[in-house]
Amino acid sequence: MARLFISYRRKDSSGYAQTLHEDLLQTFPGMEVFRDLESIAAGEDFVDAIERELDRCNVVLVLVGPHWLSMTDAQGKRRLDNPNDPVRMEIARALTRRGVRVIPVLVGGAVMPDAAELPEELSALGRRNAHEMTDKRWQYDFGELCSVLEKLPGMPMRSAATDSTTQSTANRSAAGDDDLPLPESLKKPVGRVIGAARKFVWGVGIFFTFILVVAVFVGEQETTPEPAPAPAPFVADEPAPAPVAPVAIASLPSPVPAAPAPEPERDLTGNWTMIDAQGERIPLTLTGHGNDLTLRSPRINVTQHPVWQVYNAVLIQTYGQGVTDIHFEGAGEAHERDVNFALNIFANGNVMINTGSLSLRVANSSTMTGTLRYNSGETSVVTVSRSSGAAVN
Repeated sequence: MARLFISYRRKDSSGYAQTLHEDLLQTFPGMEVFRDLESIAAGEDFVDAIERELDRCNVVLVLVGPHWLSMTDAQGKRRLDNPNDPVRMEIARALTRRGVRVIPVLVGGAVMPDAAELPEELSALGRRNAHEMTDKRWQYDFGELCSVLEKLPGMPMRSAATDSTTQSTANRSAAGDDDLPLPESLKKPVGRVIGAARKFVWGVGIFFTFILVVAVFVGEQETTPEPAPAPAPFVADEPAPAPVAPVAIASLPSPVPAAPAPEPERDLTGNWTMIDAQGERIPLTLTGHGNDLTLRSPRINVTQHPVWQVYNAVLIQTYGQGVTDIHFEGAGEAHERDVNFALNIFANGNVMINTGSLSLRVANSSTMTGTLRYNSGETSVVTVSRSSGAAVN
């Protein structure tokens, strides 16, 4: 049986890896697709499992996201420079296997690194022709990737049903039809809500409603914290006049220099609130482990939100169930004053409906400012302020 291995960094392209994994399984029913998150059994040795799968696979897809090359560890060193880095080990082993096709796949707007930017044992990857998969033309790009895969020795052909769907979508995309720019997995995820097994295909109307939904959480004007007032200048008290002789100038006390401004707080663990330019507020809980950070929001009830009510009316009429809540999850790193997260956005607890990134700059101990980007194209300037309260479950 044909086997395909997906290599990726969870903090860089986990959403893309999941989408690609699902699409490949649907398109090639006779092929096994290995993705570490779902393919390694509990208690199994991670390194042994990875090496065993690499020795059995026909194709390795190396997902290169926007932070794949520059991601660092807790000591601030680039992960790819560590010989024991799992992603480096995966790729290095795959490149030495005869008969294995290693294909770099660019996602999230990433560009292919030069061979000189890679460790010596990965330099061959920099000479490989990469396949780009864009958010707006995902299904067309996926169809092109499938055309490459099915021509390789030992790889199966696409199933008849998915082949006709992919070719129809590919023809529209090649002709410049961008009415459905989201990946297939983002057009049809809501049908898996609360234990449902079937998948949906989102139509043009649902897509435009989704854009309206995203607009609720994004803005176009930057919100910045007001600067703290400057401290009043130090004024030394004049000494009392001497009873006999005037006081010499040299005896006057010297002004005390102002204390330097404190560095921003480095420990970002705690509860925060993200506010966009339209005033939408989303509670967030940040948890730190060295330079590594995780992010999570509570499940936000949207059943009474007017935009979601319109959106749910279409879903309920068509599929019998709509979206009750959404939440954010993310993983990232802090480097000096910069904090960067890769995000997944979920509906009804576990149905991923979008991915994106959150790039922040620490202003002080209680405020960060930056940009929230969705991989479907929307961007918002946000302020994240430290808050009190119970942690997010």
